[in-house]
This record gives sequence, C-alpha cells and structure tokens, in this order.
Amino acid sequence: MDSSVFSFATIEFDKDSQEIAQLAAKAINGDNVAFGQIYDLYFKKIYKFVYYRVGHKEIAEDLAEDVFIKAHTKLKSLKDPGLFTGWLYQIARNAVIDYYRGKKLTVDLQTIENTLEYDTNIVDLLNLQYQQAILLKLLKELGADQQAVIKMKFLEDLNISEIAQILDTSESNIRVIQHRALNKLIELRKKMEEEDE
Repeated sequence: MDSSVFSFATIEFDKDSQEIAQLAAKAINGDNVAFGQIYDLYFKKIYKFVYYRVGHKEIAEDLAEDVFIKAHTKLKSLKDPGLFTGWLYQIARNAVIDYYRGKKLTVDLQTIENTLEYDTNIVDLLNLQYQQAILLKLLKELGADQQAVIKMKFLEDLNISEIAQILDTSESNIRVIQHRALNKLIELRKKMEEEDE
C-alpha cells in the first residue's frame, strides 16, 4: 500500500507573504482594488477553513463572506500588514465560534475547532481519494493541538508563523507539535497496514 500521503515535504514558508503584505498595506490605505485581490487570493482558503468546522456548504459560504466584510470593516485596526494572513484566519475562527454560540448549541468549541466533519457528509467522503480518506480517519487519533496544526499546515496551506499566530503560541512549539503529529500518523499508518495483512 502506498504511504505517500505521509511523506510530507519539509516546511515551505509562504513565498507570497511580501506580496500579501503589500496588498494589505494598500487596502489599509483605502485601496479597494487591493482588497479585491486579497479576496480573490483568500476566499477559497477561508471557505475551506470554515467548511471543515461547520460541515455545511451554504453556511460556510455565508460565514466566509462575513469574514471578508468584517476584515474590510476592521482593516484599519491591523497595525502590521505582514500579519494579515493570521489576522484574517483569526476573524474566520471567531466567526465559526460566533456561529455556534448563536445556535445556542451545547458543544465543546475545542472539538468544533479541531474536528473535520467529513464523516457526516457522504457525498464529500466519496469524492475523497483513498489516501485522503485514510488521513482524515487517522487524524481523529491525534490530540486536539496536533489535529489543528496538521490541518492548518497541510489541508489549509498555512505556514508555521501563521499557525503560531492563530494558535497564539511560538513557532518552535508549532514545529514540535507538527513533528510529533507526523510521527504519530506514520506510526498509526504502519499499525493499520499490519492489521490489514
């Protein structure tokens, strides 16, 4: 069985972070074209980030739109354009929390933050490639911090500094969590293969 899903590349830092910072700086100064470019670059990523946490397409679309409305409204409060990506994801995270608070559901917000909802959406699950389905299954065996870091890094394409900003911890801590999570995933995959034999 091919275990390529676990042969992750080494950490790649966002090559476009300077371009994003420049666009954010322009947007902060009132350039709506620059904000439109940011929207085009980030909408799918923010939608995916929200969808993984709410498990419903239309709700995720609405919340993603709300994220950009809030970001546009609060843009002047962003002091460092270089921190734009983490700031935007923090708005998205808060939008998900507010959504669940508004539903007045009794749920653990940590679980919402760290659980993919694919198992409740059969259509999406059937569309996943076999290796992705295995990864999603094994992710549930990880601790909450490890799940969050792996999802943000490999499913949402965030870099280490962005993840550290979102989770309010150091980059070195994120690297340690990522390293331990990858080792655990490899170990779980080997165990699964042994059981299948």
